[in-house]
Amino acid sequence: MIRTALLALGLLAGPAAPVMAQTLFADDFQDGDAEGWRGDAGRGDIRVTEYAGNFSLRLQRDAWVATAVSIGAGLELRVAADFAAEGLEGEDSCRLETSFDGQTWAEIGRVVDGQDDAVSLTPIAGVVPASDTDRAMLLRLRAAGNAGNDTCWADNISVTASVPLAALPDDLPAAALLGTEPLAGPWTTSVFAPGPGDAAPAAGLNGRLILAAPHRADHFTLLRDEFDAAPRAPRVDEVPAFAIDLVSDGRDLIPVQRGPQRADHPDWEWIFQPGRIWDGGDGEGWMRAALPVALQERNANCVQNGLMSFLWREDGTVSQAVLQMGAETCAYFQFDLLARLPVSFSAGDAAVGEPVRQAWHAERAARLPRSSMSDLARAYPQIDIAEIGSLLEVTPANMTAFGFVADGRLYAGPCQTRQGPDPYCDVMPLPSYSLAKSMVAGIGLMRLEQLYPGARQAIIADYVPQCAAERWGDVSFEQALDMVSGNFTSDVYDIDEASAETWDFLTVETHAEKVERACAMHPRRAEPGTTWVYHTTDTYLLGVAMQAYLRQQSGQADADFYDALLVPIWQQLGLSPLAMQTRRTRDAEAQPFTGWGLTLQADDLARIALFLQAGGVIDGEAWLDTDLLAAALQQNPDDRGLPAIDDSLRYRAGFWAYNAGDYLGCDHDVWIPSMSGYGGLSVALIPNGQVYFYVSDGREFAWRRAVAQSNIIQPFCEAVP
Repeated sequence: MIRTALLALGLLAGPAAPVMAQTLFADDFQDGDAEGWRGDAGRGDIRVTEYAGNFSLRLQRDAWVATAVSIGAGLELRVAADFAAEGLEGEDSCRLETSFDGQTWAEIGRVVDGQDDAVSLTPIAGVVPASDTDRAMLLRLRAAGNAGNDTCWADNISVTASVPLAALPDDLPAAALLGTEPLAGPWTTSVFAPGPGDAAPAAGLNGRLILAAPHRADHFTLLRDEFDAAPRAPRVDEVPAFAIDLVSDGRDLIPVQRGPQRADHPDWEWIFQPGRIWDGGDGEGWMRAALPVALQERNANCVQNGLMSFLWREDGTVSQAVLQMGAETCAYFQFDLLARLPVSFSAGDAAVGEPVRQAWHAERAARLPRSSMSDLARAYPQIDIAEIGSLLEVTPANMTAFGFVADGRLYAGPCQTRQGPDPYCDVMPLPSYSLAKSMVAGIGLMRLEQLYPGARQAIIADYVPQCAAERWGDVSFEQALDMVSGNFTSDVYDIDEASAETWDFLTVETHAEKVERACAMHPRRAEPGTTWVYHTTDTYLLGVAMQAYLRQQSGQADADFYDALLVPIWQQLGLSPLAMQTRRTRDAEAQPFTGWGLTLQADDLARIALFLQAGGVIDGEAWLDTDLLAAALQQNPDDRGLPAIDDSLRYRAGFWAYNAGDYLGCDHDVWIPSMSGYGGLSVALIPNGQVYFYVSDGREFAWRRAVAQSNIIQPFCEAVP
């Protein structure tokens, strides 16, 4: 399940509450076919064509195609498409039309003579009013010409609905936190943060918040369960027990323990992030607290995000807590949860928390300046801001977080949930999945090579005795990182990674079990360095080998490669406490995971990317091997790595690369390195020093539209004449 998929490469998150965009239909023909469209070529022709890496549907003379889109009641629709055209004259046109009966057609828009340079895409969009009944709408693309050279190219077709958020209560009353009546939620997310008129609390909140025993959710709605986990996990709707120390700093409420909290629950581990405190406004001495929280899947990387709130008084009395969960980064398991939790509180000494406050101040000071996507549009009016987040590439409902970094500033999109925008988007915990193959395996080996030159050429079997020499006796650390070990069952993309054997490797919890499976899973099929096959198991073995190598070279028998190689870099960068730990095996060995398992904030993603683009240098000090980093970032044209999936993609040193030259209209290859993770995670390291990233869970890998806008801001290729 920890897979990196083909980079179809752009993105968007929906607009802010109270209205969200729901994508009902989208097609850009980038898969090379027009599946789902039916029509009539008439006296012309219908086919998918390609130009400069972009596919579109070509209609000639009087050809047309149509498709049906299911429409719910009460939805106002926005229908859009782009047309390029050639040979139009007189009344010739390219038309976008809709119908609800197949007989009467309403025109949304057209492209006409004068807009037909055969290259430029002209956007067409219109609104279809809401209906009070469920129905299907026909969408038609039509060439209305009279000669064989009248040509229309259709692209980027979409139907979106303006969907009002459900009429959620916008007040979380004290009765919900103090009473016993069934919960009336969910509530809009705004109730979990202070409003503009809410006063500061009369006192600070310092001590331990406790849920002494697991507690069943009051409401649990399973939305997606691709692997039928729920029947095999009877406690999946149970809120785990916790004991979390809290320190207040003005209106901020800071959990002392950050990152996944290892415990004995069979399914979940808690993550608590900094929240807020404010006056309860009830005149009875109650104050209010809220914390962004998450449940992370045990032994895996899925994150279920939520919000928790409770009342408290200066004497340490607390109400029950309300927990609401309605967002996640998890492609295969999704749910809504609502629970009233019988928490208790043990007051502590405020002075004891001073180091926590100082660390919180330092964490915030180290972040990039943060602005909205609207600010990006104002800063760079020459770009099309809608292209940085195209709904044709990442469906808004699947988006967790996204951002664009330019001139040292993070322009961040909202973090949407099913109950509205998350008020703590800046600290939302995000999984890495296979981003860790770049951030842990890749950066880890670059650091090891910088400390101990020659480490990249060390042999896996020499440092992992469980691996047989006939398979691993000639595989170097660097070849394992490149996914070219020569050991595989099938060289067809994703066959090995999607196998039951890989699933078994991922789900076992001890190092002994994992290393045994990783060493023996695949036979020798090719010479190392000659065939690329994607394996999380290879990356795990690299981590095991790096740890053994580090212990040998340093003379420290208990050296931990994550703590020794990566954490010092993260500390120098001032990353969040989430980054200071990673997933590990659940045994005495506590082997760090190398190919998945990080939990990060959006700012962490952005600053790791900028660190790489800066050559691995911090305050003038080089932290990484420059040759290996240059190869990973496609800065050495003689060392791009082997083709991965197809010839437009490469994989080198744990990093993907996409050749965007044709797409951007450059007169040469433009290889853009990126980090990619299962489910829909991408970080594009743009050659001009800018960064585009998003975290989603709809298995959509799309970012080249944002890269094209980045090229407008600061060009990094020359246009084809």
